[in-house]
Amino acid sequence: MFLLLLILVAVGLLCGVWFVCEYRWDLRLFGPSRDSGFVTNVRAGEAAHLLLEGNLLPLDVRPSSRYRAEHLPGAIHAPFSGAAFDAPVLECMDRDQPVLVYCDGGYRSRQSLPALREAGFTSIYHLHRGLMSWKLAKEPTESDPAASSRD
Repeated sequence: MFLLLLILVAVGLLCGVWFVCEYRWDLRLFGPSRDSGFVTNVRAGEAAHLLLEGNLLPLDVRPSSRYRAEHLPGAIHAPFSGAAFDAPVLECMDRDQPVLVYCDGGYRSRQSLPALREAGFTSIYHLHRGLMSWKLAKEPTESDPAASSRD
């Protein structure tokens, strides 16, 4: 019983530390002191509304296998690893078109924001907590039907 209690306390502490760290990271990226509103952090419902308006392009920065398994409808795949994008797809995109960048849980997409800025994108929306929050909000996804025959 003591071990179970100890495990629960440890998990609770880890979750608490993660939320504090995420909050501080979000303040640096999206907070009021951020210059010229470079990135807007949006929750799933607001992102779905913006996508319905039609001018926002979803940009999936996850690895290829994850993208093929499931992604936002109409998403462009631009895998990001570490400090750079692994696909030349960004070279052909209009830098003034607003994009909604996302990954599975928000970590990789947060990491990609400086690279998007450096690439010249001027209007970026970030899906808070990524595809996980999108699915929890019961928003639609699509997949590549040929995904099971690749990799």
